[in-house]
Amino acid sequence: MSCLGAGTMKYRALIIMALCASLFACGKPQASCSDSTSQAALESAIRDGLEKAVAARSKDSQGNQIVGFSKIRAAIAELKFVVENIRTTKEDPNSTKRFCTSNIKIVFGTQVFEDADKARSIAGLSSLDQAADAASIEKGVDYLRGDLDYSVQPTDDGSKVIAEFEAADAKLDVFGEVVAASLLRPALENKQRVDQENSALQDKLRQDAVNAAGKASIEEASLNLKAADDALMAVWKGLDRATRQQLLPQQRAWIRKKDAGCRAQGLQSSIDPTEQRIAIMNCVANETQSRTSFLQSYLGEGE
Repeated sequence: MSCLGAGTMKYRALIIMALCASLFACGKPQASCSDSTSQAALESAIRDGLEKAVAARSKDSQGNQIVGFSKIRAAIAELKFVVENIRTTKEDPNSTKRFCTSNIKIVFGTQVFEDADKARSIAGLSSLDQAADAASIEKGVDYLRGDLDYSVQPTDDGSKVIAEFEAADAKLDVFGEVVAASLLRPALENKQRVDQENSALQDKLRQDAVNAAGKASIEEASLNLKAADDALMAVWKGLDRATRQQLLPQQRAWIRKKDAGCRAQGLQSSIDPTEQRIAIMNCVANETQSRTSFLQSYLGEGE
């Protein structure tokens, strides 16, 4: 082998080693923020993150899953992802991990937005517009767009790339809340309907109880008034004719005063007609009892 041939082979070996160092870090697979494999890994990580976020928000107060995982996955599968403006924010020559930022656009569809807004309203939460503004997310007619920070790193054997979010991101939370709220709308509307029906039933039961109590109170007041009237009539009939003639003008004046005074007292006692009626009857009964006691002093005077 000539010296020229040996030199050429040595040169080629150096090129191969350089390629090994630059592309595989001497045997270690590398990942790039902008390559298609990393973008696919990012989309997969977003879908996984959304599934966890939606599942966590789709439980009742006892921790039971309201929306099944199959429905959650099906809803997430309908979403469209657009990854733009990919930037490498940090890299370490001694590590295969790369830190990235990308502008993520997720197309949800107008119906998902409508369902989510309705569900959030029922739950007493802010609108999607307000939630998007709070998280610095651009909201379109059917999409949300915002920057996400993440990292990409190949597995040791280089067979796949893993994308991870370094920390909780408010944007990802909002994305998950949209899907969760849209899926929860039927359950929330049903709960709202049941709550309204239960509230109406409780109102009816309370009103029935009030009506029953009012009816019982009216019956009691009516019986007391009748007893007072009967007692007064018995005393009045027990008076001799001359005494009755003497007291008649006064008795008539007392009746007019009693009726007017008790009516005024009843009207001032409450704004409820039933309570007013009860108050009037009780007042009349009390006044009648007092009048009966007064008239009893005349019994036997004419004998």
